Amino acid sequence: MRRPREPDALPATLSLVFCGYLLLALGAIWLSRQPGSIATLWYANAFAVALLWDQPLRRWAPLLGAAMLANLLANLAFGDPLPLAASFIPPNLLEIVLACALLRVSGAALRMNESPGAFLQFICFGALLPPLVGASLGASILAWQGLDSFERGWLFWVEGAMLGAVSVLPLAVWLRQRSWWELFGERRRHELVLYGVMVLLGGPFALLLLPFPFVYLSLPLMIAAVRLNFASTALLVALASVSGGLIIALGLLGSSLPDQGWRDLLIYLPLLLALLPALLLASAVEQLRKRRRELTASETRFRDAMDHSAIGMALVGLDGRWQRVNRALCEMLGYREEELSVLGFQDVTHPDDLAGDLELVREILAGRRHSYRLEKRYLHKSGREIWGLLAVSLVRDHEGEPLYFISQIEDIDRRKRAEEREAELARRYSVATEASGVGVWEWDLASDRLLWDDGMCRLYGLPAGDAELSYGDWLAHLHPDDIARVEREVQAAREGSGRLDIEFRIRRADGEVRVIKGHARLIRDLAGKPLRLVGTNWDVSELRQLAERLREERERLQVTLDAIGDGVITTDLDGRVSFLNPVAERLSGWRSDEARGLPIEQVLLLEGEDGRLVPNPVRHCLEQGSSATLQGLASLRHPAGGSIALRGQAAPMRGCDGALLGSVLVLTDVSEARAMQKHLRYAATHDALTGLLNRPAFEDALADSCRDVLQNGGHSVLCFIDLDRFKEVNDSAGHAAGDELLRQLARLMHAQVRAGDQLARLGGDEFALILRSCPLQQAELLAARLIAQIQGQVLAWDGQEFRVGASVGIACIHSGNAHPTELLKQADTACYRAKHAGRGQFAVEHR
Repeated sequence: MRRPREPDALPATLSLVFCGYLLLALGAIWLSRQPGSIATLWYANAFAVALLWDQPLRRWAPLLGAAMLANLLANLAFGDPLPLAASFIPPNLLEIVLACALLRVSGAALRMNESPGAFLQFICFGALLPPLVGASLGASILAWQGLDSFERGWLFWVEGAMLGAVSVLPLAVWLRQRSWWELFGERRRHELVLYGVMVLLGGPFALLLLPFPFVYLSLPLMIAAVRLNFASTALLVALASVSGGLIIALGLLGSSLPDQGWRDLLIYLPLLLALLPALLLASAVEQLRKRRRELTASETRFRDAMDHSAIGMALVGLDGRWQRVNRALCEMLGYREEELSVLGFQDVTHPDDLAGDLELVREILAGRRHSYRLEKRYLHKSGREIWGLLAVSLVRDHEGEPLYFISQIEDIDRRKRAEEREAELARRYSVATEASGVGVWEWDLASDRLLWDDGMCRLYGLPAGDAELSYGDWLAHLHPDDIARVEREVQAAREGSGRLDIEFRIRRADGEVRVIKGHARLIRDLAGKPLRLVGTNWDVSELRQLAERLREERERLQVTLDAIGDGVITTDLDGRVSFLNPVAERLSGWRSDEARGLPIEQVLLLEGEDGRLVPNPVRHCLEQGSSATLQGLASLRHPAGGSIALRGQAAPMRGCDGALLGSVLVLTDVSEARAMQKHLRYAATHDALTGLLNRPAFEDALADSCRDVLQNGGHSVLCFIDLDRFKEVNDSAGHAAGDELLRQLARLMHAQVRAGDQLARLGGDEFALILRSCPLQQAELLAARLIAQIQGQVLAWDGQEFRVGASVGIACIHSGNAHPTELLKQADTACYRAKHAGRGQFAVEHR
């Protein structure tokens, strides 16, 4: 639903309401005064309603005042007395206000094109009900003044006002919410022009000459309603209303009605009934198009969501065959899309899980459930089993008949394998607990009696068999350094917490010291009084020794990682950072505690030579379970600015059972080496004195230009530039002055050529220039300009001024002359001719 647009400036709206209403009222009153005229066509009220309904309420009074002033002036212009002219104001004012209020409160104008029912509501509130009320007041005033009977006046008023509102209001309201450009932008505007001509020319012809003329009048409107948009149809309806209404109002239409009075009273009704169905049909077609667009958009969104979904999705036919599958499902099962399209879901389901899946499918088809979720095993193309979480729902048509299934298959194989490993670990833990010699004890607080089982006796080095000891006997076994702490924790458990979790050392009967872990719980009576402590003990000496060794190993590893010159980053299975050593912190700009838990791509912004982000090797390592190298010349974008050239390799980290635990990425800063490589590459291809291309690089560029001409056609130009009188500068001022002059001339020539051209110093005072895709005439102009610029260059050195000249030889590069060696000879020959012709010139070698 469209919102009302922002209101225009009040003075402009007042002028538009006054002028438009005045012109429409003058036209209608003039028509009603013509000989043979039957009744007036009243479009003015519909025009005012279209401009007023969405205006702020504070503007209604001035706008209504402008419209009623125009109404009064229009009647006075045709000689009506002031009382008679003023008597038309109340019914017109009532009709406008009622229509605006109904449209505003109901929102029918905003919902006009949502459905045919909404359009009928709009017509009813804007074009039917207000004229009925306004006509009642107007006909009463006419009858009271003795100008006409109430019945005739009421019918004339209703027909004229309804026809005007039905003809004008839909188009005017549509334009108020949109713009004329949308109407003119109709993609079938040639059809709009055709139907407009048919309405304007064919309508009068049908009304004047054909039987049943309103059938012919409505036919192009109905076709236009199907072919064009709503606004175009509304425009054609308005044109048909004006042309047909004028013919009827002027009394030119014949009728077969026997009663002349009824003909006069009901003459506009056929025209109104001919126009209204076209508008209704246009509204229905507009809504149909909108729903079709929404359906197309919805289908597009569904296809996009399916194609880009991270989990497997499929459309499955009632026969169980895959109708459409997405990329994620193909990757999960290892099949190509065309391979899955010839299979059914039964073909890739594990045989042990197929029966339960089919039973759930039958329940959906029978209507006993709408969807189901199931963890099941699938068969990968390689033959291995894959666990998937399947979610299935059935799509039915509007009659409830089943069409196809929508299946979502999430790869939970890693989770299921982890659960299986956890279950196996739990089973092993249970067996280990039984075999670990855990001892159970009970301490009766009232009698101070301790009861130990055989496990406790073995832990303390006592003979097997139930032992009955006291709290003091137990304390005698404790290591002296732990007694005070243990007694505090035991007392705290008795008096407060009710739970004991303690670790302590004991001296066995053979003198060996062991580390014991103990858990206990306080048992109270119904009054809350402590009765006894029940708990367990087990030997954790080996665990403590192992923990100490692991701690020492971790410290050594930490020292090693802190000391090496490479950056080291570890991640978990999801690619989230778990550790950065100091070098990695310096390279990335992240502290280890800040980066922990963040995706590796967020911590390391890797980019290639073109500035685009490159894949992080950690992802490939985790996905493939093998080592991965940072490809190409990659750099790390530092958060503080700048970049660091890197070489890196990611390797998988695995547990003792070979399961992938994460990855470790080693980064080496190669910024200095890469900068040196760039410097060496530049030095190998550029002249050290001038910074221009050197001779080998120029010869390669000339060969590239020849290949380009041979492959793609076109013309390029080679220029050989030899300085005149340069030896005099070296002889007079020395080589330092000559070198400075060469640098100045190199900068001068480089400033004159285009960005794609290639300028080089071949050696000594010889230069060469390749003008790519350059006509010969333009090359000659450039050569003349270079000669003039060089001759105008002055070198001031040790109080003297030096000038040199230049001679240029030109050779054309085209498909018939594209050999680099021959081109250089041609350009050199042309330069030789230019020198012998007097220097300071150019010559062209035509081949």
